[in-house]
Amino acid sequence: MGSLKVHCALVLTLLFWASAFVGIRVGLTAYSPGALALLRFLVASFAMAIIYFYLPAKKKISWSERLQLLLLGVAGIGIYNICLNYGELSVSAGVASFIIGLIPVVTIVLSVLFLHERPGSAVWVGILISFMGLLFLILGEEERSASMISGALVILIATFMGAFYTVAQKRYLRNYHPVAVTAWIIWGGTFMLLIFSPQLWQEIKIASQEATFAAVYMGVFPAAFAYVGWSYVLHHWSAYKASMYLYALPLLSTFMGFILLHEESSVLSLCGGVISLTGALLATRLRVSQPVLGQVETLPKNG
Repeated sequence: MGSLKVHCALVLTLLFWASAFVGIRVGLTAYSPGALALLRFLVASFAMAIIYFYLPAKKKISWSERLQLLLLGVAGIGIYNICLNYGELSVSAGVASFIIGLIPVVTIVLSVLFLHERPGSAVWVGILISFMGLLFLILGEEERSASMISGALVILIATFMGAFYTVAQKRYLRNYHPVAVTAWIIWGGTFMLLIFSPQLWQEIKIASQEATFAAVYMGVFPAAFAYVGWSYVLHHWSAYKASMYLYALPLLSTFMGFILLHEESSVLSLCGGVISLTGALLATRLRVSQPVLGQVETLPKNG
């Protein structure tokens, strides 16, 4: 029964996170990128406050570390979601999810730059394959306009923010419950996003119910409940075992985009996405025994 609960939590978490990329596209039909991010994380902050309050036996986080987590939220939640939302103005949900799927690869690159990691040549081959796949993914899109390319580059910035978030949160997850850490990070990101309050105030008055529902849905499920589900999975499984299932996210998002938004991808684009994921999987599997990726108990990024 315990194993069944873990698998159910994992499946729901993956579905929620994959749906976020589609939800963003729906929300952007009525909201600007910043306003959409703010509405989503106002809802998420409220949901996380309730979850945090009922979290049993939570170890108290010092105020200095709370401040650090709030600042981490500026990058990992605020900047990340602004970039992702801006990118999805011109990039499909499927392509966006494949680009975000490079976070494990970018994490390795940041580990080399800032933590003096020395991955083997095989790992670098995996990284090269991953970025080559990304190139094919973009070239395979039928609408290769300047806005589409710039959107992909902006999402790539979000990927770096997500990777930074992954590396930076490691030390906190060693000492505190993942839900508590995530709550403070989300609150920090939400505080930063308050700069978009004027836009949100104007846009929510005329926004469609569908777009507003998408924002609320993303705040409750992909941004709050999914993290609780993920922490439950991590409590029973190793981070490495659980993270292997995350490579299904782009495939799920692409399928949801096709079913719900009628987004279609070319064969070249899909092949590029698969190549990119294969490279990322190769790089992370070969690197798992090393200090950074072997020890990071990550709460992966989502849409």
